[in-house]
Amino acid sequence: MALIGMLVLTMGTSTITPLLPVYRSHFHLSTATVTLLFVTYTVTVVPTMLVAGNLSDRLGRKRLMLPAMVTMTLASLVFALAESVPMLFAGRVLQGLAIGGFLGVGAAFVVDHARDQNKALAAALAGVFFRLGFGLGPGLAGLAAQYGPSPRHTPFWGHIALMVLGILAISSAAETLMRRSDPGPFRIRIGVPPGQALGFMTFVAPATFMMSFVEGTFLSVVPIFVFDTLGERNLAILGAIGFLTLALGGLAPFVARGLDPRKAVMGGAVASSVLSLSVVASSKVDSVVLVVAAAALIGFLNGFILFGGTVICGTIVPIEERGKLMSVLYMCAYAGTVPTVALGYMADAIGLTRTLLLFSLAAMAIAVFVLLVGRRLFPEVIPHREVVTVNEAT
Repeated sequence: MALIGMLVLTMGTSTITPLLPVYRSHFHLSTATVTLLFVTYTVTVVPTMLVAGNLSDRLGRKRLMLPAMVTMTLASLVFALAESVPMLFAGRVLQGLAIGGFLGVGAAFVVDHARDQNKALAAALAGVFFRLGFGLGPGLAGLAAQYGPSPRHTPFWGHIALMVLGILAISSAAETLMRRSDPGPFRIRIGVPPGQALGFMTFVAPATFMMSFVEGTFLSVVPIFVFDTLGERNLAILGAIGFLTLALGGLAPFVARGLDPRKAVMGGAVASSVLSLSVVASSKVDSVVLVVAAAALIGFLNGFILFGGTVICGTIVPIEERGKLMSVLYMCAYAGTVPTVALGYMADAIGLTRTLLLFSLAAMAIAVFVLLVGRRLFPEVIPHREVVTVNEAT
């Protein structure tokens, strides 16, 4: 049930991807403003996710997830009724609050329900549904916008209906972590085990940051590039680019199962960053097909990064720390969208093609850092083991 809730909720935040050129044309927006709209929710998602992860480990998972589901439903309602730019930004803020309150907590909720021997698989499945939900958002929105009665509104009415089902699914799932009777003073902590913080912050964190930097660019700047530079006007194709960028990552855990999560992170980061150059190449051959193919490959490879990251986070900490660490992982997987705002301003100044070239070079630099520095500082994954006292053993 938690997976169903995660699926429909994550669809909401990426629904706007194929609609960005529509908003740009209808409201006469610059590329910079469009990218700012796209990443606005990140400003609320990162702090919300950190607080929510800590609160869920004290209050219980569902006390955070259900309000987040309601907030996402309200966000889609705002978009469905939006007739002004401020309403668009308000909807993105609500989406940020919703995804921040749910995602890390929801991933921990999925892992909580699994038996000890299936924790890694449960963490991987959380990543699958995370990716699939984000991919279905633009994929279905592009179809609804292209062939529905109102491109700017129809996709969100459909999402509201799905959110009702998601709320029912979460409501019927059993709570996994009861509210503590004496939780003590509230403190913000990231949940990384002692001795592993430096490795985590130089390996898992920058890799997931790079993943979201690539994906955020493919979901914000690339649709405008395809629309303006390559001349593709079919919104369903723009939605397909978003779908492939995000959803195909859901296949990675089935391919990577049994693979060392560190190798999954490193391989995905290097290959994904290099393939981002394909978008620049598409401008030389005027090929939308090349962009679509790059989106598919990058989406699949980024799935290895998220697979490795979720497996690491799901295995190195106990249940009472899992919400914090999962939230930190997803914070990193959102923070990478922030630089796309700079790309929007650069695109207005030097053009989309040159901007996307600089984007690719930056992504490759982060991947090299993970490979050369992070790998050395995070040499192995140390699974958490419960300490059994003598009294408990007897």
